[in-house]
Amino acid sequence: MTYFPNQSLQKAFRILETLNLAHGGLTAGEITARTGLPTSTVHRFLQNLRELGYVSWDSRRKLYTVGFSLTLFGNRRLIIERIAVRARPFLRALSSQSGLTVYLGSLEGPHAVVEDRVVPGRALKGAHALGARLDAHAHSLGKALLALMPQSELLRIYDARRLPAHTAHTIANRDRLLRELMDIAGRGYAFDNEELNAGVCGLSCALLNPKGRAICAIGLEGPRQKLDSNRQTSLLNALFSARDKIMEQVK
Repeated sequence: MTYFPNQSLQKAFRILETLNLAHGGLTAGEITARTGLPTSTVHRFLQNLRELGYVSWDSRRKLYTVGFSLTLFGNRRLIIERIAVRARPFLRALSSQSGLTVYLGSLEGPHAVVEDRVVPGRALKGAHALGARLDAHAHSLGKALLALMPQSELLRIYDARRLPAHTAHTIANRDRLLRELMDIAGRGYAFDNEELNAGVCGLSCALLNPKGRAICAIGLEGPRQKLDSNRQTSLLNALFSARDKIMEQVK
């Protein structure tokens, strides 16, 4: 087969490969130095790659990193790690504002995985550990992410799988869970009504990549009395605000 080199494609991938190796991000000048490409070329390609979602701009640190859209090509773990770095200041602010534990989580099959957390001083004892794998059907992080999956994928995950009932409030029936997930997708957030731990409730919403796919979710969790109906509106507003700020950093 005859090979016809495409210089533009080669330059784009040279930039992406350079960013992929630099876990903390790079300035445009550093990208220019490492790729050997002209400054004007680097700026032009960065602009186009940003618009496509393959490069992300961290306005706080003035650095470029690989973008959210690379999750489409199997770079999921690296993207999650970089989302965690970008999200950290907003998770801290959300925890300080709400007085609740705040989580960043991802989905692995039927489990929500705790990728990061911010815990108020006195709440450490009951907080889920980093890396903890929680039954997704029983936690707001998991439900927020499950709600955005195609039904065919949900049926594959839960086709013959028993849904453990952790408390009297756990949704342990598949059809009931599917109905709950449809409601969550419609309203844009998930509520955990003491479904994993008695006396503990949570609110979560998903972070979407530019293609509309959910990679991570953020959530608030605490004692039932701190997430009662009187506080839910203000907590949801704070949660959505944090989500929007995080997405502005990682888009």
